[in-house]
Amino acid sequence: MSEAGTLAGRIRAGQTLIGTWFTIPHPMVAEVLAQGGFDFLLLDGEHGPVSPDTAALLLPSTELHGGSVIYRVRANRVDLIRGALDAGVSGVMVPMVETVADALAARDAARYPPLGRRGIGPWRASNYYEDYVGYVARANKATCLIVQIESAAAVEQVDSIAAVEGIEVLFVGPADLAASMGLRVGETHPDLMAAIEQVAAAAHRRGKAIGIDVTSRDTFARFQDMGFTFFTHNVDTSFLLDGARAASAGLRTLMAPET
Repeated sequence: MSEAGTLAGRIRAGQTLIGTWFTIPHPMVAEVLAQGGFDFLLLDGEHGPVSPDTAALLLPSTELHGGSVIYRVRANRVDLIRGALDAGVSGVMVPMVETVADALAARDAARYPPLGRRGIGPWRASNYYEDYVGYVARANKATCLIVQIESAAAVEQVDSIAAVEGIEVLFVGPADLAASMGLRVGETHPDLMAAIEQVAAAAHRRGKAIGIDVTSRDTFARFQDMGFTFFTHNVDTSFLLDGARAASAGLRTLMAPET
């Protein structure tokens, strides 16, 4: 695949991309979600029971349908970032990046020299070393690095974080950001929106994409107007629960009333 056709290439080209959260670590779920029409699946290793080793077992099922998978690591650690990339994910998301030092640590773990310090051993990403040389040569441009801006401290440093080379996306975490600002989680407070606009402005100045999770069509349109191009929406557990509830409720409307 050419660089332009990779998820990272599409991000850099400014395409609007939508993904969904993937938290149930089972190949059947992976295979079904990969057919859902999303541009990517965001496999959650921070708040979901998914280690990098588990990710490697799920990827063959998404790849059956050409699905791109981003893995969110539990923490900004070399072993977690390297492990996910070596397993063959399309990119990694790093939570709670608050300083330039945090951003550089994530970049160094995710990028091969000379840009970073990623250790060379892409066991599955290179098809068990069959494409070892080719993978190492293209990996820095073919994989994406997303850092989460989700605290007031991060917003204060966001312009310097956005300037770090090797990062494709600044992804706003509105719930944690609101909590760090002393605001009620789930409410659209003017101070929260001002902070999000500050992040978006820094991303635009530094030529980075800006992303966020959206819960409705209204919020999607609002963030598009602000220049956001990278979105997540909903989660596998909700798809399952919503579908089950809709099916049972639909049948109950057809039931004859009890006498």
